[in-house]
This record gives sequence, structure tokens and C-alpha cells, in this order.
Amino acid sequence: MAKTYYAEGRQVAYFIRGLCILIGLAIYFNMSRLHWGFFIGILFGSIVAGEILGSMWTRRRRLTAQQAKKKSNAKSKILPDKSTKSKQLSDQELVHADVDTLSGSDFERLMELYFIYKGYSVTRIGGAGDHEVDLILKGKEGYKIAVQCKRWKRDVGNDIVLRLKAGKQVHGCYDAWIVTTSNFTRSAKEAAERLNIKLINGISLHDKLSNWRKSVSATEVKPKVSRSR
Repeated sequence: MAKTYYAEGRQVAYFIRGLCILIGLAIYFNMSRLHWGFFIGILFGSIVAGEILGSMWTRRRRLTAQQAKKKSNAKSKILPDKSTKSKQLSDQELVHADVDTLSGSDFERLMELYFIYKGYSVTRIGGAGDHEVDLILKGKEGYKIAVQCKRWKRDVGNDIVLRLKAGKQVHGCYDAWIVTTSNFTRSAKEAAERLNIKLINGISLHDKLSNWRKSVSATEVKPKVSRSR
């Protein structure tokens, strides 16, 4: 950045120098009685004026950039860090929260609460190496269901379906479900049908959550969750 300002200053210096020389020469040749020393003075004065004004330009540009940087740093210190100061929603708040405003992890927690209410024992997997499995449900019958939760705006593709098929086997699950706030691509639906994977799209999810919220009050949500390590 300093080199750029210096280059700008040099261009200003050359411009001022040339302009002064042209003006001086115009005066010298239009006034025949001037001494030849005036011509030397024009050259010397033009060089000095160009250097002074070019240096002033460079110094002013650097000063302006420094002030702008200080203001930017001061503003960043004043603004709160949302990532560190945002508190985690309680279970009661989560039940009645707008799904579209939730983070991916909060959406997983919401589905965790929902399936617990439905009578499943829930283990949250998530994290690295989850093989596309966020939750593992265990019903009264004893068999396990691998669930992938996607709070997405774009449609879920068949790559997620195929990876969940592998995750289902890795975690020893009998069934596999994908729950999303959006929808599924045509290829995802075809793959899920062949692999016997249940798909729950945004419309179906909205209906399920609406019915759940009507039938349960926030104070009744007291889940007992087991978590994998």
C-alpha cells in the first residue's frame, strides 16, 4: 500500500513539475526583456514545487488510510461478537422457536426433543465421523433408526441418501430417515425408494411440529437424552 501511495505522489510531482515548466516558459517567451536566469529559475522552481507537492500528497494519503484503519478497528471492537455471546436456547424456547432461524445444531436438538416426545430413546451422534447420522432412535421394539437432520434451503440430493445408507450400516441401524426443512431432488427420492430410506420434507415436518406444539406445553418438555462419546 505504501508503494502505491508513493507512486501516486511521484505522478503528482511530475504533473506539477511539467505544469510549472509550461507556465514559466510561456511567460519567458512572451516577455522578451526577461533575463536568461529566469529560465534556470523556472526549471529549478518546477522541480522543487513538484517534489514538495508530491510529498504532501503521499503523506496525506497515508494519513487518511491510517485514520480509516483505526476507525475500522475501533468499530470492530465495539460491535458484539455474536458467535461468542449468543446464548443457547433452552428446551422450552427451542420447542416454540421459528425453525428457519435455528442453526444446524439447534435443529438437531429440536428433532431430538420431538422424537423423545414420540416415545423414542434418542442418542445424538453428530460431529466428525458421524457418517451422515445425527440421531439414533430406539423404539419400544428395540430396533434402531438412523436419522439425518438437514436445516437447508436447497433441496437435499441423492449423495446424502447414499451416505446415510452407509451410516445406517456403520451404526447397526434397522431403518434410516432424513428430515429436512426444504425438499428432496428427484434423484434423492428415487435412491431413497430403492434403499428403503424414509424422507420427511419441509411441508410434512411443519405439520408434525405444529401438531406437536399444540399438544404439549413448554413446561412439559423435560427430555432425558443419552449422548454418544
